[in-house]
Parts: sequence; C-alpha cells; structure tokens
Amino acid sequence: MDELHLETSQESVSPTHRRPRRWPFVVTIVFLFLAAVGLGFGWDYSTYSAQEWRDTAIKSGEELDAMTKQRDDQKAQAGDLRTQLGKVTDQYKTATDRIRSLSDEKAQTGDEAAHYATLVVMSQNVTAGMDLCIKDLQKLQTYLVDFDSYDSASLLNYARQINSGCNQARADSEALSKKLAG
Repeated sequence: MDELHLETSQESVSPTHRRPRRWPFVVTIVFLFLAAVGLGFGWDYSTYSAQEWRDTAIKSGEELDAMTKQRDDQKAQAGDLRTQLGKVTDQYKTATDRIRSLSDEKAQTGDEAAHYATLVVMSQNVTAGMDLCIKDLQKLQTYLVDFDSYDSASLLNYARQINSGCNQARADSEALSKKLAG
C-alpha cells in the first residue's frame, strides 16, 4: 500500500512547465544600454577636455612668444640707450675739454675781464648742466641694467627728461662756444 500511495502522490505532483523568466534579460539589456551611454559621455568629455587643454597650451605658447618678443625689443631699446649714453658721455668729455680750453685761452688775454667773468659763469652753468646730465645718465644706466624690474613707460619718460636736460646743457654749451669764439 505504501507503494501505491507513493505512486499516486508522484502522479499528482508532476512538475508544471514554467515560463522562462524575462526580467534578467531586460535588466541586462538596460544595464548594457546605460553602460554604453556612460562610456559615450565619458569619451565625449575626455575628447572635449583634451581639446580645451590643447587650445589653452597653444594660447599660452602664443602669449609666451609675444612676451619674449616684447622683452627682446626692450633689450634692444636698452642697448640703444646705452649706445646713446656712451655718445653723450664722449660729447660731454669733448665739450668739457673744449670749454676749459676756450676758457683758459680767453682768460689769458685779460683785456675783457667782465666778458670773461660772464664766460666763466656760463661755463660753470654748462659744466653743472653737463655734470647733472652725466649723473642722470649714469643713474639711468643703473636702471637699465635691471630694466625688467621697472615699468618701461616710466623708464622711457625718465630717459626723455634726461635727454631734454642734456639737450639744454648742450645748447648752453654751444651758446658758450659761440660767445667764446667771439
């Protein structure tokens, strides 16, 4: 009887055919779709970011080139100012020697004491003007040695002021020379 009971119970418990489950496939497809979208956004971001870095690097390189050119131009200007300083110094020495020579020559005649007194005062003014010119040019030269530390516009204005003072001293020297000549 036990056998019979087992057989009937086995017949009544027969497995039913189950429908395949679809949700794992749907979840897998959604996951793969989201992963593909995420990879697409990541690739797009990295491409855009790399282009931005390239553009920034190119712009920085161009700015560096412009600054290098500007620095080279300022160095050339400083070299020109040094050359001018050398010329003015030579002119000052020549003018001072000439003024002294002319003053000594005229002073020896002794006939025109008042005239010579005026010449001496003019000579002193010229010498003082030339001395001031040389001092200012030497000071400018110390600035030019380290011109990167100073504002270029300020240095240029200062050089113009010195040039104006030196031109005035030179004009005074020429006026003195004409007066000494006679």
